[in-house]
This record gives sequence, structure tokens and C-alpha cells, in this order.
Amino acid sequence: MNGRKEIPLKIELLPGGENGHLLIRSKKEIRFILQEIARKGARSALYYDAGNDFILTTLLDASELEVWMEAGPNAEANRRVLHSDKAIFVGSHQEVKVQFETRHIEAALFRERSAFRLPLPDALLRLQRRDYYRMITPEKNPLKCSMPIIAPCPPARRGSTAPRRDTVIMDISIGGAALVCAEREAWLLPGEIYPDCRIFLPDIGTVAATIRVMNVMEFTARDGTVSRHAGCEFLHPDGKTVILLQRYITGLQAGAG
Repeated sequence: MNGRKEIPLKIELLPGGENGHLLIRSKKEIRFILQEIARKGARSALYYDAGNDFILTTLLDASELEVWMEAGPNAEANRRVLHSDKAIFVGSHQEVKVQFETRHIEAALFRERSAFRLPLPDALLRLQRRDYYRMITPEKNPLKCSMPIIAPCPPARRGSTAPRRDTVIMDISIGGAALVCAEREAWLLPGEIYPDCRIFLPDIGTVAATIRVMNVMEFTARDGTVSRHAGCEFLHPDGKTVILLQRYITGLQAGAG
């Protein structure tokens, strides 16, 4: 058993305003990182069908113009990858998560191996700060966010209190959280801002924050159940909020170690 940290091969739904300093745009540096990943031969994930499914893959090489990665063993999954409007690659470099997306992918052969070929990406997301790793929350007694139901409801009467709803948190970071609701619950909408949200962190305290929904994706489970996952950011969290979140995330990391 080695002491290397395993990086979750999960798409990061970071808010666009916070991505800038995490993006690498130098083609030379992007190629170098992808070549390093290929040399290590580490398993990576390639998401398709709007992030609803993925295959495990291995980067094979990267040139100045193109990237090659191993095709999966399932012909139907490979076909769906090729017909997907967008694919997202998630891997790791020097124990740091890297991610990029492509809208053009084709079948190819690489040294007589079935492969995917795609353009060298224009940008590579590299999460250098440990704080931004989204930690999966416990399934037992799941973490919940108490939110006011504002956007889809008429304004509350003067002096009345807006109704609230508890929404399950799937994962959390200092920058934000992923919320889960049923397919029929369409009240979490991209771009909407929800003030006075409260998250009770066991043994730590209650976080109060304003949350903005950045994107919403639908996921289908193996039993056919459809759920909506909303990637959210915490808007301008104060020092106390950051400290409480750091303590909670550190506890999750210690428990997973």
C-alpha cells in the first residue's frame, strides 16, 4: 500500500468567476502536463452525454495539435462518446486534479491500439489549491442546506417569512457545493441567487451564506431514477464561514485517509 493521494475522477463544477486563476492557457504547458500524465499511465475518466456517464481511459500521448487517449472496452459506450456534443476529461498530475473539455472527438488508431483523437485543449483546469477539492459528504445523515424558496415563488408579503426547503448536499468545498433534488423539483435554476442559506456542520457550527446556482445537470441512476445536481458557489463568504468550512472539510479528509 502506497501513501499517494487518490484524486477523485469527478467533474468539478466551479463557478466561472473563480476559474480564471486556475486555468492554464499556455499550449506548451498544457502539452507538457498531458504528456506527463501519459507517461505515468494513470487511469483517468472521460465524461460524455452531458456528464451523465463516463468511461475509464488512459492518456496515450499529446502533440502540438492533438491528444490521444485509449478507447474503452465497450463498443456502445465508445459510440456514445463519439456522438456526444461535449466530452470532459478528468485526470491528475502530481496529485493535483486536472480537467478539460472538448467538442470534437474522433476514432483513431495509436500504435495499433483503438483510441480517441481530439484537439489539444485551449485551456486546462488545474486545481492547485487543496481548498477547492469538493469532498463527498456522508450518505448516512446527509448534510443539508436550508434555503429560502424565492425565485419561483411570488414575493412574500411584508412581514412574512419566505418558505424554506432542506436540500441534500452531495459534495462541498470552500468555494461552493453541489445540491441534489428530484427531477420534478425545478426550483433550483442557473443564475438564481438564494440569500440566507444555512448549513449545519455537525460538531462545528452553522454556516450562513448566499448561494448562486451556476449550472444544473441531470443524472440518471442505474435504476432509471433521474435527479438534478446543481453546482453552486458561495458568494463572498466571510472569514467565519471559511474557517468553519475548512474545519469540516479537514474532518472529512481525515476520515477518508
